[in-house]
Amino acid sequence: MRRLLALLAIAFSLSASTLTIALGDWGYPNPFTFYPRGPGFVITSFVFDTLVWKDAHGIIPWLAVKWEHPNSTTWIFYLRKAYWSDGEPLTAQDVVFTIKYYMMHHWKWKDLTDVIKYVRALNDTTVLIELKRPVPLFLDYYASSIFIIPKHIWEHVKNPYTFTAPESFIGSGPYLLKEYKPRIGYTFVANPKFWGPKPVYDVLKVVSVGLFNPQTAVAALVRGEVDSVTLMGKAWRLITFAEREVKGLRVQKGPMYWVLFLGFNLNKYPYSLSSFRKAIAYALNLKELVLRAVGSLKAAIPGTPGYVPPYSEYYNPNVPKYPYNPAKAKEILDKLGIIDTNGDGCRELNGKPWHPLLVASKSYMQEALIIKSMLKKVGICINIKVVPSFKQLDAIVKSGKFDMEINGHGSDGNNPMAFVWVFKAFGTPWKDPEYWKLVNELLNAKDIKELYQIAKEIQVVIAEKLPRIALYYPYEFVLTRPNVKVNWFFTYHGIDGGIPLPYNKLALLR
Repeated sequence: MRRLLALLAIAFSLSASTLTIALGDWGYPNPFTFYPRGPGFVITSFVFDTLVWKDAHGIIPWLAVKWEHPNSTTWIFYLRKAYWSDGEPLTAQDVVFTIKYYMMHHWKWKDLTDVIKYVRALNDTTVLIELKRPVPLFLDYYASSIFIIPKHIWEHVKNPYTFTAPESFIGSGPYLLKEYKPRIGYTFVANPKFWGPKPVYDVLKVVSVGLFNPQTAVAALVRGEVDSVTLMGKAWRLITFAEREVKGLRVQKGPMYWVLFLGFNLNKYPYSLSSFRKAIAYALNLKELVLRAVGSLKAAIPGTPGYVPPYSEYYNPNVPKYPYNPAKAKEILDKLGIIDTNGDGCRELNGKPWHPLLVASKSYMQEALIIKSMLKKVGICINIKVVPSFKQLDAIVKSGKFDMEINGHGSDGNNPMAFVWVFKAFGTPWKDPEYWKLVNELLNAKDIKELYQIAKEIQVVIAEKLPRIALYYPYEFVLTRPNVKVNWFFTYHGIDGGIPLPYNKLALLR
């Protein structure tokens, strides 16, 4: 029997079809240990399922075949017949356990305690979720986000954030984790217990090739080492080379709902002053920044003061604006007493030499240098610190050892609920009472219309006080080799209510 199993394993390895995508290393792919950025969620979604999912057009059934919304705070989900990858049945008790367990352990990806009042199983296939208040985008923002985990595995785990044993990757999704090598990547194999269509590829590999170096990623694509890569913003220049080297290369373009921003240490003077931040806004020529750093307005849109891209459904064009005006920037700085007292071309702060520290990832060193040159024209002489990745950048910002930062995140413009967390999760938390009063109203909006109206009001406050400056909104480009049998697409409002990546697991299924 052992010899027969070995022969079958060899036969499978010889016949197995493999798809390799360049997406990077984002930690162990279970709901508690993936690195909390979009790629980490997407990779984890290959193994774990949610109640609903999304295609290019909207919400679709997933673990729940249907749902009811009898009143503004009640949701009832009817589960399909499904099994965990270890063969155990998936039931309503697993869903109830998952939500309670996440609330107990303060799930870092989404704060469920703020939204869910209680959850209970009506029977083995029906779950009732009662909310604390109406949440118009509950399906989009929560039901498509909560990875359901098996009760029989996790109920005895006291610290889920350190649980990485093999059984922590038992899921109900289309793939199983076969191997994870930090800084190298992941190997997934098709889950024979998956309830849905068979995956197009038996083996899915996610590699770290070119994670922060698009040239390396495209080179790997050209050599055939990877089958698909994503490029954003300024990396679009590599498309011409790739098309020349790979005949029949498929290229897709879509909105990223992603923003590159200039952030400030809001706990330090003068960065804590909205007037100072406005001076910086007047000093930056964002169109020129895009043309110099990205190379084309077809690859990125200059930032807007309200922090939401113009292609958003709830974009508000009627907000305060800061057109390029170095003279206005100098005037504001002079009034603040931030002046050049010794004539060396650099303004002093409180009469002392002043060189604000701007931190940025290596990917955005060019933007940092352009901003440095623009600020020098108004007498602000900055120092730049470049780090290899967003992870190191996040760590520096969290420590508070910075003055300004160039950073970025998704979910910008595709879901108003991003306002709940976006000014807490990146950079110095913004504690403005007017902003958080509107966020509270956003959380209590009764329908989509009211939600969008409040989102527009929030943009006015952001534009008036500028806690951050949106530098630009890049477009995303997906490059796929011609022999690949999947058709990637851009998910409606992004995966999980905001992630712009095209690697929706739905595309991997027959």
